[in-house]
Amino acid sequence: MTPMADPFQLPHVDDDGLAAVVAANIRLEAARHGLAQNDIAGIVRISRSAVSLRSTGRVPWTLDEVGRLSQALGIRPGDLMTPPRPASRAW
Repeated sequence: MTPMADPFQLPHVDDDGLAAVVAANIRLEAARHGLAQNDIAGIVRISRSAVSLRSTGRVPWTLDEVGRLSQALGIRPGDLMTPPRPASRAW
């Protein structure tokens, strides 16, 4: 699995795999909630460097980590496993 150049690039399960989708969604949700990697590390109970490895796709997020993070964010774990939809354009 290769790291994505654009951290907000929308991955596709068929092309990039579920791990890439989860990593991208976690980056998006962290940005929406103003969470830094240190914040995520505390929530998930891993080191900041482990968060970095997961955020770049070099190491996949575990189901337990996805569960803890989704609970803290107030979303369902499945929300982090669903490919994000591109933003619609307002005309």
